[in-house]
Amino acid sequence: MRNLLFLLLAVTFLTMASLSSVFAAGEVAIYTGTVQWIGKGPADEQAQICVDLLDAAGIANTWFASDGDMDALATWMQGVTGDGALDVCVLYGDFIPTIYPDGNAEPDGTIAEGFIETTDGDTFINHADYMFWGLAGRHEEGGLQNMMDIPDIVMWDDNTAVVPTADGEAISPALAGLGAYNTDRPFHVDQLADDWVVEVSLAENADGTRADPIIVRDGDLGRLIPVIQTNGGDEPKGAIAAQIIIWLFDQEIQGTAVKPNGKLSTTWGDLKTLK
Repeated sequence: MRNLLFLLLAVTFLTMASLSSVFAAGEVAIYTGTVQWIGKGPADEQAQICVDLLDAAGIANTWFASDGDMDALATWMQGVTGDGALDVCVLYGDFIPTIYPDGNAEPDGTIAEGFIETTDGDTFINHADYMFWGLAGRHEEGGLQNMMDIPDIVMWDDNTAVVPTADGEAISPALAGLGAYNTDRPFHVDQLADDWVVEVSLAENADGTRADPIIVRDGDLGRLIPVIQTNGGDEPKGAIAAQIIIWLFDQEIQGTAVKPNGKLSTTWGDLKTLK
């Protein structure tokens, strides 16, 4: 009987160790060394809020707060790419040259693109300015277009009114508290192409063609999550980002696909049919 007990304990330990490996926790990097459409001080304040919430949730994170940290962020990104875990990089409007060279000089094969091209589900979250536009327009429209491999996709339309969805309110109480607001650089849902799908639209306009925040995914590869794209806005960006990250990590730990309220990921064609 004692030998059987020891055997059962050993099997339990090995099973738990195996599950721990399968559902290994990923990491979060937050970069505020250079920012766009938000001041350095406000960006740091929001980053601190995000860090505090991630710490409380037990999610490993590193805050790169200096413009001298560009190389360190690139090293971090290379280290976690393809590691079998979901990792997230949070940016505040800039898209730095150590992970994506200035002026779209390397449209394909960058460290940043490699980060979202494994089945880890690695993710970029961007606050403030147009996603991947970069400081003083380092990349302009080309940044997003090259990262998604969608030649015509853009993020224009100042003062686009969006309202949190039921999924958005459930995922992020901070977003729910924000209520309806105007975004200056909404994501253009109707321009999704190829394998890109909407996992969750957290706030959207009346016809669902514009959204912010939104989680989009390249098939079973990486994700992009624009979160509150406004010029100098004082919205709770750090809290919303942290709550989205915590929710994503929870989905990974459960080993479930991202299907809030039982909904499947959808293409724009599906969304038009459902409207």
